[in-house]
Amino acid sequence: MKKNFLITKQVILPTSFGILLIPLSQLISSLVYLLPLPKEITSILFGIVYIIISYSSIKLYCNKILYISPNSCYINKPKIYIKWLIVGILLPIIVSFVFLSSSGELIKNTMNTRGFINIILTAIFILGFSTGVVEEMIFRGLIMKVFEKQWGKTISIIVPSIIFSVLHIIGHNLNIIDIILLCIAGTTVGIMFSLIVYESNSIWASAIVHGLWNIIIIGNILSISTTHNKNAIFSYKLSSTFQFFTGGSFGIEASIISVLGYIAVIIFSLYSIKKKYKLTQKILEK
Repeated sequence: MKKNFLITKQVILPTSFGILLIPLSQLISSLVYLLPLPKEITSILFGIVYIIISYSSIKLYCNKILYISPNSCYINKPKIYIKWLIVGILLPIIVSFVFLSSSGELIKNTMNTRGFINIILTAIFILGFSTGVVEEMIFRGLIMKVFEKQWGKTISIIVPSIIFSVLHIIGHNLNIIDIILLCIAGTTVGIMFSLIVYESNSIWASAIVHGLWNIIIIGNILSISTTHNKNAIFSYKLSSTFQFFTGGSFGIEASIISVLGYIAVIIFSLYSIKKKYKLTQKILEK
């Protein structure tokens, strides 16, 4: 009974807190849209406020409830990791190139300058910057750390990644194949982000990769799907209807092409971790 209570206190409660923090922070941050400001400005403000509220809440929870610092959850000082910046750019570009090389139709939607700017700012500050940072602070920061303390690194990589994938089912009308594809892709990308954090010892490395992926793949700058996206600057309508290739109803993030990209980064992450470990061992032996 005591063991079950400790697991609830040390794992289930922090995990639940982290998951609920996302919609709550979004709701509070959305109040900026009530301000009499241009949409271009409120998009930027939303992203900034979303991060501030989420970080402050996590910091308070860590300090007052878990009695640990955010730094121990890999939420340390922001830093640009050049290696992961390059990976973050290459991964979505290569995945996009594979789809663009397949049969389909490229459509440039007509829109005014303001519409164009709004798409760019939303992609960068909401889908990219804020979503990438907040989700990494929560899943690869807080949640991964409490699982690591309880069961070690292997479980902390796998289980939060499964939770991450399952949560993406919410709000989508998916059939059984769509759900399977999403769970495979979501778990794989979660493992990828987790390994990046362990390799760099910081959520900022995974946030860079996560944010750039969101900007390029789902930011509506270039939309790649089986249907014409009228809300994107460019829309590439795939001719293929093969679910494993297109990712089904969820989209190309759940496709076999994207999964192969995630796996490639996982392999690179493991190689980098092993290389760092060997270097550390050599230094200790001297």
